[in-house]
Parts: sequence; structure tokens; C-alpha cells
Amino acid sequence: MLQQNKIRILLAAVSLAGLVLVFLFQRHDIAIAMGIQDKFWRFIMNRSIRFMINDVLAILLIYALFKERKYVLFAVWVQLFGMVFVLIPYFIIKFNYPGYNGPLISFLHRLVLNPTLILLLIPAFYYQKKYS
Repeated sequence: MLQQNKIRILLAAVSLAGLVLVFLFQRHDIAIAMGIQDKFWRFIMNRSIRFMINDVLAILLIYALFKERKYVLFAVWVQLFGMVFVLIPYFIIKFNYPGYNGPLISFLHRLVLNPTLILLLIPAFYYQKKYS
């Protein structure tokens, strides 16, 4: 039991450290390092990679906190939902209306660059676990 708690603490620490590192290196152009020169594809690649890394680290944090398969699976479904209904519309709006910087693109930008959807699950899962 003590060994499992140590592993969970380590996973939580790795997840949080990873989230901090992603934030600190947010200006790093990963696509250039991968050899992608086209501005359009660099933008898509950089945002997609950051979206995926943030959400995977947040899912790891959910696993470390709750260690229940149903919570992890639900978080994965939320991530897939975010890819389809947040990330893709963000790219469509960003490239079809490049001059638009209104509230819709700002909202989507925050959801893409931060693991907001996944991290909102933590209080919900805590509440469900405590009161069910």
C-alpha cells in the first residue's frame, strides 16, 4: 500500500512538473525542430502537440489522484471531444478569419493552450467520489 502511494505521488509530481515545463517552453517552436518550414503547418503542429501533451499530463494527474479506470477513460473521451470540438474549430476560425481576434477565438485559444477541459474534471471527480 505504501509503495502504491509513493508511485501515485511520483506520477502526480511528474505530471505537474511536465505541465509547468510545457508552460515555460510554450514559445519553443517544436515544428521547426522537426523540419517543418511552412507557417500554416508549423502553427497546426505546435498547437496540436501542446494540446496533446497538456491533456496527457492532466490525464496522468487524474490517474495519480484517483487511480480509477473509469475516470481515466472519461478524461480520454473529454480529450477526444476537445480535439474534435475545440481544436479543429480553432484551426478553422484562425485560418479562415486571420484578422479576427474576438472573444470566440480568445476562448478557444485558452482551451487549446491550457488543459482546462481535463483539469475541470478533477473537482468533479472528487465530488463524485466523496458523495457517491
